[in-house]
Amino acid sequence: MQFTPKQLVDNINVSKSHPLIELLWLLGGLILLSGLIFFILGITADWAVSKTPIKVETWIGQLALNEFPAEENQSLGEQLQSLLDSLPEESPLHQYNFRIFLSNAEDINAIALPGGNIVVFSGLLELMESENELAMVLAHELGHFAHRDHLSGLGRGLGIAVAATLLFGEESAASSLVSKALLTFQAKYSQDQESAADQFGLDLLTRRYGHAGGAIDFFSRLSEDAGNKLPYLLASHPHPKDRIDALEQHIKEKNYRVKATEPLADKILPETD
Repeated sequence: MQFTPKQLVDNINVSKSHPLIELLWLLGGLILLSGLIFFILGITADWAVSKTPIKVETWIGQLALNEFPAEENQSLGEQLQSLLDSLPEESPLHQYNFRIFLSNAEDINAIALPGGNIVVFSGLLELMESENELAMVLAHELGHFAHRDHLSGLGRGLGIAVAATLLFGEESAASSLVSKALLTFQAKYSQDQESAADQFGLDLLTRRYGHAGGAIDFFSRLSEDAGNKLPYLLASHPHPKDRIDALEQHIKEKNYRVKATEPLADKILPETD
């Protein structure tokens, strides 16, 4: 008897679907999965901000400092310390060991980095005309630390960096690699965060000097060159005129006095060889 194999109607190893359709399904699944991961990381970032211990934050901040060619500055440190000495005893900022650095960059900016590190750019100092103005800028940066904006601004990368640290330890090469790859140190703050930091800075400035003189002087000069408000609608910083209006309103509500400012004794610039 001759054996005749039965023909299979379907081949279970070969899909009936068109390859392009299967590709679309695959891409759709990847997009959905990526969106879910992005959402989860957003929640993780909020959790990480509230749970990150100062020790881990300091470690992350050291990585951040590597991105800036800056040197510690004694004169700026003295200005900063006078503000820290004016803080209430219950302030959470006393948990930090603050350090302040000066960068040669001509940016008109200062930035709060994790772990209590502040970088001031020489371009900003060139515009300072009084000690009170400088104190207001530094107090503003301390406001970001008080509200932990400096961590929130790092975004979803913070959640991954903290998770890597918890899994592999602070000293591991894996943690360092993940942190450097995912953390951005040009932290961007929302306009609400900037306004809250302005208010904190004004309150601390007044505690330090006994009056609010110099709180708006720097912003007044900036507003002269700021131009139309439209570009500021999508920017992280409020328009200088809006900042001035808000600060003046706060001064009025708190009944702060406004007195003459103290001169900036010397330009605090990077040392040259």
